[in-house]
Amino acid sequence: MYTADDFKSAIADRVNRYPAIAPLYKAGDPRVHQPLDAIATMLAMLSSQIDVAVAEPFSKSRDSTVLADSAMRGIIPKATPARVRLLVENRSQTSSFQVESGRTVIDTAGFTYQIETAIDVPAGSRDYVEAMQMKIVTVVHAVTADEPFYSIEIPKADDGSYLSGIGVKDKDGDLIYSERYVNVLPDDRIFHVEVDEHQRIYVRFGYRGIVGVQPLIRDRITLTIYYSAGENSTPVAGSPFSFENILSPLESNISISLTDTITAGANPISLSVLRDLSRYPSVYNHDAVFLGEFDFLVRRNFPTLQFLSIWNETDEESARGSSLDNINTLFVACLSQYGGERVLPEGTSERIIDADLTPTQVNIKQEILNADDSYRVKFVTPVRSPISMTISATVATSYVSTIIVSQIKEVLLSEFGQNSAFSRRGQANPLYQRVYSLLKEKVLALSGVNADLVVSIENTQQPFFPELWRYVDSSSLSVTVNTVNITVTAWRSF
Repeated sequence: MYTADDFKSAIADRVNRYPAIAPLYKAGDPRVHQPLDAIATMLAMLSSQIDVAVAEPFSKSRDSTVLADSAMRGIIPKATPARVRLLVENRSQTSSFQVESGRTVIDTAGFTYQIETAIDVPAGSRDYVEAMQMKIVTVVHAVTADEPFYSIEIPKADDGSYLSGIGVKDKDGDLIYSERYVNVLPDDRIFHVEVDEHQRIYVRFGYRGIVGVQPLIRDRITLTIYYSAGENSTPVAGSPFSFENILSPLESNISISLTDTITAGANPISLSVLRDLSRYPSVYNHDAVFLGEFDFLVRRNFPTLQFLSIWNETDEESARGSSLDNINTLFVACLSQYGGERVLPEGTSERIIDADLTPTQVNIKQEILNADDSYRVKFVTPVRSPISMTISATVATSYVSTIIVSQIKEVLLSEFGQNSAFSRRGQANPLYQRVYSLLKEKVLALSGVNADLVVSIENTQQPFFPELWRYVDSSSLSVTVNTVNITVTAWRSF
């Protein structure tokens, strides 16, 4: 990659070819230097973009490339709605009250919840009901063209909510969702959902006589779109709820409050998680029998996991030795971003397998068995393992050492900390080359020719047990910055 100084140097070498301009250039005339400096800067920016583009198929550093890659893999940015258990109290002493399925209630933040089960609460009694946080919008679309793979764009919510589900119906009834047209025959009543590199979501139909059904012009398609507020919709236990609409005077005697949260809401997959998923090889089917990537399978369906490590009997026995209990077994160590899983402290010798499974672990196990039920799945409790890292830097006295220390810590904790993409994987091990290049790129004081940098990473665990949750934190990171005077000697020619 060429820098602006490289272009300016080339300009200086060739300026003597123009006798009318050369004296003005050497005299530093701004009328000459300003346009040349602007041109050199623009060429340097273009050179940087070309250099990034050459490596982009391998590194996927641009956000647009990551989004395009996720679109190719069929990863839909949808949220997980919160499911809660509500306590319904009937204060009336004479009349019972029935809560119907599908009734809408509202929490104190204004989020709407749909009642999932109908109950009948006797007078002066109480009962429990489950509800899911969602807003339902119905869109009727008139087909404008008779073309193969006709698509309808899903409108974005006007209140900042995220898509969480789609239902499609035409004049003949409901259509069934099918992913990537897998095992779809002609005239099968299915629809497909896809997303483009701009995160626009479409419902796509089939090709008449080839795959699926193709709608006719002027057909009316009814879309039932479910929106959710994601993680913002998880209320606090004990908070009050109310009916969206009052249908009967008896409802003034009804009190509704939150008992507990069954499933916490989750936002769509973040860009950092998408960038992590883009490192996997391209896949053509989400069945792990063909993928051979159970790690990708779980991460794709559970993007909010703070830590996940999946390994087979080979990796297990390379760390702990052979055992008949390891035959045809997949081991999973996971930690949800919203808590619930147990984590053992650093240096513990205890190893817990298949303790009381949390709802997240139960769902992960079911997802793996749906892909390949020939495996046995065992859950291992993660163990914290902070990575000891020592940084010793030397910078010029023109910099304040305390500020440089803060900058180095901020960069390293952002890249290798508990909440980074690095710490989400098992057997994580920071590379020296990555640490050096990262600090020189992010900390300006370390990019100078007179700056010096020494990095030491202590690997205390050999071999790396797969269930270790490895990360750098403030207690395991030591940063020392020294300042040194830089003497510049000027030479005078006689």
